[in-house]
Amino acid sequence: MRIARRCRLLLSVCLSMIVLAGFGCSTNPLPGTIVVDPQHPAWLTRAHGKPLFMCGPGDPEGFLYRGHLRPDGTRDGDQMELIQKLAGTGANCIYLMAVRSHGGDGDRTHNPFIDHDPKKPLNPRVLDQWDTWFTAMDREGIIIFFFLYDDGSAPFGKLPADGRLSPAETAFIDGLVSRFSRYRNLIWCVAEEYAEKLTRDHVARIAERIREKDPNRHPIALHQNAGTEFDFAGTTTFDQFAVQCNVDTPKELHDSTVAACKNVQGLININMSEFGDSHYESEPSSGSGDALRKKVWAIAMGGGYSMILGMDIATTPQEDLLMCGRLVRFMESTRFNLTSPHDELAREDTDYVLAAPGKVYLAYADGGSRLGLLMEAGRYAVKWYDPVGDKWVNEGKRTVAAGEVVFVKPQGLGEEVALYLERM
Repeated sequence: MRIARRCRLLLSVCLSMIVLAGFGCSTNPLPGTIVVDPQHPAWLTRAHGKPLFMCGPGDPEGFLYRGHLRPDGTRDGDQMELIQKLAGTGANCIYLMAVRSHGGDGDRTHNPFIDHDPKKPLNPRVLDQWDTWFTAMDREGIIIFFFLYDDGSAPFGKLPADGRLSPAETAFIDGLVSRFSRYRNLIWCVAEEYAEKLTRDHVARIAERIREKDPNRHPIALHQNAGTEFDFAGTTTFDQFAVQCNVDTPKELHDSTVAACKNVQGLININMSEFGDSHYESEPSSGSGDALRKKVWAIAMGGGYSMILGMDIATTPQEDLLMCGRLVRFMESTRFNLTSPHDELAREDTDYVLAAPGKVYLAYADGGSRLGLLMEAGRYAVKWYDPVGDKWVNEGKRTVAAGEVVFVKPQGLGEEVALYLERM
């Protein structure tokens, strides 16, 4: 009996160690909170819940500062109207920033300090108003993609040479984290295009401080200047690479997403958070309609999330928001979190492949009727999806031999299709 009890105790300790390794030794995130998937860090999941896919607005970055300024620092803008327009569409994120002043794209009032002065504490009236909006977003499942700093923002002056945080900046970070870390639908992002003003050591210190103070282990992202090579690849400093990618065609975006995934070796997740052609600075848009749908599907099939530049919600066609929601629902109905890019398995008309070979295959084609895959032998459930018509066709189960396998698209589906195979 004593041996049995000791075995049970040892098993309990081992299980506890596994949980702590996945979620941090001093925290246990609230159920439903967005966290990194501990088994598959290339993707996000919900604590004690299901894997998460993200696709939606990558604007308006000035969300928190829309509307006229009131004497107490709050705003009379349309923030709640934007949230209500997004709610229910399935598009599930908003890209917003705490500080856009002091070198960023906003004016001197675009910060949350009393009298807009970084030498003073955070303004509680402003934070109360943000709480109102964040509560509504959290209730609707909309992810608060929360940048601390806009590109070029440096509200606390000259940085210490070793990246140390000043007392004022430490108080700023701690104040935001203590106030907002209770929200389930939250991803921290340290800075946009961080190298414009901040150093590598400095953003690392900020990430460390957030991680230390956030009891719910929300993911921590970093956005940098254009390119698919992450400055922190091979480290555990950040959980997400927020990519700026100055290309525009679906194939270019897909290949760039795959390149970013390879660069980080699947150890953190990829968010194509800012994409468009080389002229997008003067015409900030990632497109709309059919063209946009093909882009976000190409990114998803490359192993990445999408936040869409120029999708400001206010002027965004409702259909574009619904399109994002359809992609989210499709991905979350699969075991996408097991997969990584495997275009080398594509045959026949297949354009892109995500796979966990022998377990799960997702294939996509923008045209053609014969989707081919190089597969491992087994018995698989076969399902088709039409991204335009939001239509599923279930073809039951099929046993396949190892090698090239061809699946013929069912009648009634459009030119653009996805094929989902899951081993039984």
